[in-house]
Amino acid sequence: MVINRTGTTTENQIIQLVSWILDIPSSYINPYTDFIDDLYLDNMERELLIARLERSLGILLSPEEVASIDTIQDISRCFSQHAAA
Repeated sequence: MVINRTGTTTENQIIQLVSWILDIPSSYINPYTDFIDDLYLDNMERELLIARLERSLGILLSPEEVASIDTIQDISRCFSQHAAA
């Protein structure tokens, strides 16, 4: 699980998980990394990645939240909000 002691998901933890899922070095990923422009994912791959992260964290995002996610920072913010609730 990628939730820290305070109940929030950190960007570094998300970066490590995305790195593992996509099998790319974590040094290529930062909070501002865009899934489409920087990681060259298409919309379907982006949604599949988000679904995998949701399953890994036990958090379910709304379709509107998923549509608003473009970067590591976006997904970290969404997961942190859900973990805090």
